Amino acid sequence: MAAVLAAVVTAGVMWFLMRGGTPQQATPVSAPTAAGGEATGTGTRDPQESESGEPSEAPQDAGGGTTAKGQAQAVDDLLSDSGGARSGLGPALVQVRQCEETTSAISTIERVTEARRKQVEQVRTLELGAVTDGATIKNRLTTALQASLDADESFLTWARRRANDCDADWTKDPDYNAGLSSSTKATAAKQEFIQLWNPVAEDHGLPDRAAHEI
Repeated sequence: MAAVLAAVVTAGVMWFLMRGGTPQQATPVSAPTAAGGEATGTGTRDPQESESGEPSEAPQDAGGGTTAKGQAQAVDDLLSDSGGARSGLGPALVQVRQCEETTSAISTIERVTEARRKQVEQVRTLELGAVTDGATIKNRLTTALQASLDADESFLTWARRRANDCDADWTKDPDYNAGLSSSTKATAAKQEFIQLWNPVAEDHGLPDRAAHEI
């Protein structure tokens, strides 16, 4: 029986070889490739690609308020607003002292006072961390604008009272004199601010400022 089985096996092998058959090897499956053509060994997308397969863009610098130039420009814009807002204040005070056209003069002082109040609020929100001596610049400008606001409010109180009593001696009025005192403090604070600000402004191509322009 064993001899018969051996003969059958031998015959089968001979028949296979005569047909030229050879054992076939399995075809290897290539690994998934990344966008650059290199195999990653995984089927995941490259983290630098977007959903469409295109490289994603790098985050952009916010700029503006985060750069020294942007922060310096914000200060310059505020100074321009300040200079424009205070125009007309001097003539209005003269009109009130002389009791001439006090209604329009008081309206001008009210406008200046309200504008100055907004400027004080704005300067407190400024971010100057990228500007040279930014913290000191901000403090000095805040002090200057606050003193100017104090002066404007005192002058406004005096002007309203003066309009109803032109015979009173305005040189002895407590609010008028308080306005003068605050104005003197404001001028000194503005000069200290200018000393620090103008070199910074020049570095960023911004105009120099004078105390009387603020």
